[in-house]
Amino acid sequence: MEPALNRRVYSPIALLLAAACLTVSCSKEEEPKPVQERVKITVHMIGTRPLPDPKEDPIKQELDKKLGIDLIIRTFLPEDYENQLKMGMATGSNADLFSIGNRQDFVHYSNQQLLLDLSPYLDLLEPSLQMVGKERLRLVEVVGGVYGLPITETAYQYSYWIRQDWLEKLKLNVPRTTEEFLTVVRAMAEKDPDGNGKKDTYGFSGRPNQALGPLFGAFGTTYPGSFYKKDNKLINSLYDPATPKALSYIHSIFETQGVDPGIVSNTGLQHKEKALQGQLGLFYFNWPNWQLDEYRTMNANAHWIPIDPPQGPDGDKYAYAKDVSESILVIPKSVSNDKVKLNKIIQLLNYISTPEGNKLVMYGLPGKHYNETNGKIVVNENLKEMQGYAYQLTGRDEMSYLRTKFPDREKDFTMAARQPFIPIYDGLVQPPDGFRLDDAKRYIEQELWKFVYGQRPLESYNRFLMELEEQFHYESMYVASAKQQISLGDGQ
Repeated sequence: MEPALNRRVYSPIALLLAAACLTVSCSKEEEPKPVQERVKITVHMIGTRPLPDPKEDPIKQELDKKLGIDLIIRTFLPEDYENQLKMGMATGSNADLFSIGNRQDFVHYSNQQLLLDLSPYLDLLEPSLQMVGKERLRLVEVVGGVYGLPITETAYQYSYWIRQDWLEKLKLNVPRTTEEFLTVVRAMAEKDPDGNGKKDTYGFSGRPNQALGPLFGAFGTTYPGSFYKKDNKLINSLYDPATPKALSYIHSIFETQGVDPGIVSNTGLQHKEKALQGQLGLFYFNWPNWQLDEYRTMNANAHWIPIDPPQGPDGDKYAYAKDVSESILVIPKSVSNDKVKLNKIIQLLNYISTPEGNKLVMYGLPGKHYNETNGKIVVNENLKEMQGYAYQLTGRDEMSYLRTKFPDREKDFTMAARQPFIPIYDGLVQPPDGFRLDDAKRYIEQELWKFVYGQRPLESYNRFLMELEEQFHYESMYVASAKQQISLGDGQ
């Protein structure tokens, strides 16, 4: 990845003039325009922590002042964002700038002419393209246009976290295999690791689809329904013989009674709260939201550490499934009716992609939140609580940023980032006309939990696949269409 800070410098004044020429003919003879009031720009994005109050947010204040805007960013939890996006697109009430997490939705909204084609503005977006990489435009091309901007690649943040102090009390080692993982989950529920004489602790939790991901990965497959490459062929995990084996193992974990009984309904940060309250000994979470001072304040004896995903019986070990398509930053087509606002959005994207602007959204104000000497940036203590991530709309030089801003967390973020993953192709698959993907997903999810909880015997797994075909034509329509759409070359 090209370092974000080693790029051609575009001055803010040059960017302002360039974007202004979108709608106004640039001429030396024109009279100066009167100063206009700030242009309001709304942004929607996924975020698990709220932003600071605007009056106490120096990054927002600096961007507003420099660009003549009123930038309003709203964050949504992952499980809420998709609903917000669909509602906004259906009603025409979406933000002026937002991201779409998968190519299926991106192509769908592009084909419906709901997204702005950026092809006419690519020259004006040059600083942004330098930041994200022009070669990555292929990710946002749909027949007839370029309907969004890719962002720079970010590092994976999630892993299993375990209470080492409980392991020591139970005389157990960090689990390395699926069998050891099972033993730890059971012991944390049955052997009173908190020493209060009650059976009120659990050894496993998280958001359900995330927490189960590495357990499917231990068998070389993914959460049911994803497409990946196996033996040089595209396969859907539902039809991988490894999937019922993984389900059998996961069922054995749930049989221990060591699983958080609320795991299926965990939303937001409920599992984090349970961990803070001393109810959990192992859960799936992201390192930026798991702070030492936070959980030590709740329990001074708690010692949480991140661990690798368990290795399965055949040597498989995957932490998660990573879609080869990526999150895309888009502007709704309706914004094209407001040329002033569109100009300001382009100015914003360009500025935060320059060395000056990118350092602002990564580190804050120079001299106050960070100091730079001979190219080396040292972050001051008071920046660490700021939520600059929300303003990094086009991305950042990931590992340099993390090492500069979180030097005391390097062990955590490098561990999370180096975990092995299975590349999946879900985002590249367009459901064929007439296929009800959302309904099929709901049915798969419903039956999945029946297998996990033992409400449906695994002997009926083939019958489940037959039902899926009878009701939705899942294999004959969806899987067959995916195989036609995606050609796996030797380099993929």
